[in-house]
Amino acid sequence: MRDGKIVEIRDERDPLARQALQLIVEMFPPSDRQSTSALLSEVAESRMELLEGDGFHLFTALSEEGRPMGTAIGVYLRAVNAGFILYIAVRPEYRSREAARTLRRELAMAFRDDAKRNGRGELAWVVGEIEAESAWLRRLVRERNVIPFDFTYYHPGMAPGSGDKEYILYRQPVGDTREEIPAQLVRQIIYDIFRRAYRVSYPLVHPGFAAMIAELEGREMVGPHRRTVEWGA
Repeated sequence: MRDGKIVEIRDERDPLARQALQLIVEMFPPSDRQSTSALLSEVAESRMELLEGDGFHLFTALSEEGRPMGTAIGVYLRAVNAGFILYIAVRPEYRSREAARTLRRELAMAFRDDAKRNGRGELAWVVGEIEAESAWLRRLVRERNVIPFDFTYYHPGMAPGSGDKEYILYRQPVGDTREEIPAQLVRQIIYDIFRRAYRVSYPLVHPGFAAMIAELEGREMVGPHRRTVEWGA
């Protein structure tokens, strides 16, 4: 990336924190994001070391003028030894400068540090959610760099039958390269995404979460999404 540098914002009182989070507000509709105040609270909890092992990370890519070009937010999920990418947002005029890729790489390195700090050794995966029609997802599936989970995914702003765009939950293998993983582990992953990353108080009463649990009922293993053949994998 030719401009500026990547910085991790560790203090919610830093004026750069609100500037970085403003990108999330601009790039994501309200149904797809948490409030700025909630995200600032996450930064504060991390600064005060109240997170008990689950790391929260806010990175921003700065232009040479010190203006945020892009923002990335992620949470380390200790229970499943995975890093979850909450948001990556890059201003349109900077999208050709690899800011998103650089931010994603910084998050992955932070997650690996979280895993080691928690005595877990190598990180298992970087996990994320993305629209099913994303060209980025199709390219990485073809290159076998990510494995989309084979079930219908709903993030907390979605509900079955609402007509929302289709989303996919994927994992990018780091230390765990299995093509299939136990369904119970998948249930734990989506529970941690709802409960820890999105701070949904009672996931089991959320319609989307309940639908995912019902779809996984009776399954022993979960492999690559059935559409991976369509995407050329």
